[in-house]
Amino acid sequence: MEKTGNNKIIKTREFGEITVEPQYIFNFPSGLLGFENLIEFVLVSVEDTAPFKWLISIDQPEIGFILLSPWLVDSHYNPGKSVDTETNAVFVVIKLEKDRGEMSANMKAPVVLDAENNIGEQIILPSDKFSTNYVINGSKEPQGNR
Repeated sequence: MEKTGNNKIIKTREFGEITVEPQYIFNFPSGLLGFENLIEFVLVSVEDTAPFKWLISIDQPEIGFILLSPWLVDSHYNPGKSVDTETNAVFVVIKLEKDRGEMSANMKAPVVLDAENNIGEQIILPSDKFSTNYVINGSKEPQGNR
């Protein structure tokens, strides 16, 4: 990562070089599950990949997460009373299983962004009705040599 004034320049695999202004950096005081040492992230929206967004680490820009609104996966999704959906943006982390042709969402541990205070957190919902591996789409054909 480089710095230009207060801005940070990161080099990403997906989007090349990105200049990030301080007001667009989200601080995750506890990091993300499995990545507790990564604290600063930027949310990247690209028209070509909409409605997906990318949460990219400032310190290790090779680490990024594909995010999606949980309501695009399940219109009845309810993260519970502890999440104020009026003031926070809620996303689920998407996992791609290229070998199986599947895309799944972690509905159990959403990422919550407070854009007003630039704070983010990944929470674990206490309900058993949510899956960490909710398949969004899958290949109907067996995956073999093609």
